[in-house]
Amino acid sequence: MSAVRSATETVGLIGRLGTAPGPLAFVAVGLSYLTLTQLAMSLQGPGPQVPVLWPAAGLSLAALMLLPTDRWIWALGAIALAELAGDVAWGYSVAVTFGWILSSAVLPLVGAVLLRRFGNPSGSLVPARQLVLFLGFGVVVGPVAGSFIAAGVSALARFGEFPTLWSGYFVGDALGVLVLTPLLVARPAGGPARPRRELTALVLSTTLACTAVFTDFGGSWIVTMPYVIVPFFAWAALRFGTFGTACLSLGVTVLAGAFTAMGQGPFALAGGPEGAAVTLLQVFLAITVSFSLLLAALVSDLSDRRHSEETLRHQAMHDTLTGLANRCRFTEAIEAALAVPGELGRGTGLLVCDLDLFKTVNDRVGHKGGDDLLVQVAERLRTSVRDEDLVARISGDEFVVLLAEVDEADAEGVARRLADVVAQPVLLDRQREVRPSISIGAAVAEPGEGADSLFRVADAALYQAKRRGRGRVVVADGALRDQARAQVRVEDDVRAALAAQQITCHFQPVVDLASGRLAGAEATVRWRHADLGLLDAERFLPTVEAMGLGDRLLETVLVQSLRAQMRWAGAAGGCPPVSVNVSALQLGSGAVLNMVLHALAETDAPAEALCLEVNGIRPLDDLGAATLHQLHALGVHLVLDGFGTGGSSVKHLAGIPWDQLKIDRSLVAELGADPAAADTARAILAMARALGIRTGADGVAQIGQLDTLVALGCDLAQGPLLSRPESAEELGRMLTDDRVWLDEDIRRVPRPVPSSSPGVSGSVAGAVAQELPA
Repeated sequence: MSAVRSATETVGLIGRLGTAPGPLAFVAVGLSYLTLTQLAMSLQGPGPQVPVLWPAAGLSLAALMLLPTDRWIWALGAIALAELAGDVAWGYSVAVTFGWILSSAVLPLVGAVLLRRFGNPSGSLVPARQLVLFLGFGVVVGPVAGSFIAAGVSALARFGEFPTLWSGYFVGDALGVLVLTPLLVARPAGGPARPRRELTALVLSTTLACTAVFTDFGGSWIVTMPYVIVPFFAWAALRFGTFGTACLSLGVTVLAGAFTAMGQGPFALAGGPEGAAVTLLQVFLAITVSFSLLLAALVSDLSDRRHSEETLRHQAMHDTLTGLANRCRFTEAIEAALAVPGELGRGTGLLVCDLDLFKTVNDRVGHKGGDDLLVQVAERLRTSVRDEDLVARISGDEFVVLLAEVDEADAEGVARRLADVVAQPVLLDRQREVRPSISIGAAVAEPGEGADSLFRVADAALYQAKRRGRGRVVVADGALRDQARAQVRVEDDVRAALAAQQITCHFQPVVDLASGRLAGAEATVRWRHADLGLLDAERFLPTVEAMGLGDRLLETVLVQSLRAQMRWAGAAGGCPPVSVNVSALQLGSGAVLNMVLHALAETDAPAEALCLEVNGIRPLDDLGAATLHQLHALGVHLVLDGFGTGGSSVKHLAGIPWDQLKIDRSLVAELGADPAAADTARAILAMARALGIRTGADGVAQIGQLDTLVALGCDLAQGPLLSRPESAEELGRMLTDDRVWLDEDIRRVPRPVPSSSPGVSGSVAGAVAQELPA
């Protein structure tokens, strides 16, 4: 056994030579091959030239499997040199030596090439399909080719009959590959380590069994003794994988071969004094080892599949960054918790937690630092609750904690403890210290309350907590519950209204200040609520957007507006375009283009009939700008709305083919009363004229505002002074009557517009005044 241990330690170097220089691989393979051939000759059976196994064949195949193809020449050269040295030492002729060298090279080359060709380049023994390829090409085809050459050469040298020699060489080579190659190419079984006591028990019991099998106790039952070893192979296959099975196979083979070569054991007794005993041993070991490796591969397949399923399930239920439960796992847990009635006065508690100013911290420390902060906060939350409680991360900086069997006092206590724990300083990148804070909304489920309702109540409490400042805790009371229920009702009603087409469009006329006639109409949404009557957009539009139904509402408005425009055009013999508001966020999603195309196709309206108004408060991204270019190329009119206040700036004008610039209603409201507002409007209008863009104003409510706009040369206006939004039918009647919206004495009458400062009046205002009509 010391020789075996020495040999395996030597050949074990091969697996680490994949990136080693060629000469090092040459030395390692050559010495290992020579060592194993000497071992094989010591196990030679009673028949002529019939060793029990030829482990050198297994070494040569493993070398080609483990080494890259550009080092195969080094490995084959080493094998040839080692074979030459051994044959010369044993006194064989040059012809025989050359034949055996050729056989030693053909065997691994055929096996390795076929394994690479058919999808097992590394000689892997798992999954089971890879093992079958190894058994077919490595254990059968390669040894058949190599032993055919060796047997032919030996027969010519009169060492024996070809059939006998070939069968002996083939089985010896095949068994050598079968017991040694897996030991070299396999890896120790993954997963939890097996107990040392179990490994010791396997080794000792197998050694005792082999000793009992190969000791001559007499009796006819001796021929059945080899089957005693089979359960130990199954034990190794089931518990220690292909690597453990390969180790056991090598040990048992060497031990059994030594006994049989000495004429002891059931095979020597059953096979007689000649080579038949060796052949019986080889066949028994080949079958036993093959089925054991196959069993180990199948067990590995099942284990890998189970591990993959567990990994996928864990990934599906847990947050990849923090390791906490994710939204899916949280949903399952809260529904299961609420399905079980709690004790009187106690129930399932829910804490909705939000990191305060996380975006600011993330911008300051970078995304890596932000992720580190989330991980540390998550760990603090997880370690600060009981084992039966669940902490989950449901969005970027939002966490939830599910508490089992608590009352409101318990929930508030846990929430305040968590807020204190999170507020402790956090060290990021071992150098940056931040002091996070977390706002928490808490709620305890009432009997029969559902998961969605409980979450809404806790979320409403969180909203109240954040309004009060950083690091606050609010526990939901009756008023918050009523508010949450009302919000749920509004959301349900909104969905039903969209489905029942209860949300309709009214249209506010846009008047040409030069002619006094209609220049367009802006669509405004109205909701005919069953209980509350006709609701303006301000009453429900924020809820629609918060529910993620903004795109669905936009589709409805586009279709209704274009249908109304087509009816007006048919009745009045032509009609100006109808305007629909769209946000920069919707444009950035890329869905607006398809919605417009669908609405145009459904209503059979030309693209020129539509005008899209984009609020300039939020900047456009690249996708939004590209969408506007595509729409303008179709013929859709584009309006930059809300200009002159808030976050709007001149940069919104660059690169977009705007057809109109509309002054924001907040600036219009100051006209006629604040000279500075008139100066701002004058500058905006002058800039728009310089760019060749028409101008408009929104929210005109007083005659002074209208006078100022006319005096400054604004092209279009809309607002309650001119007309409130009308139904599609009413506006159609006005168009048919060819209504003039402004008296002639108001239109284009130059009026003095006071300036806030001489500098502005003499520069911008003066330049604008030169452009005003006489």
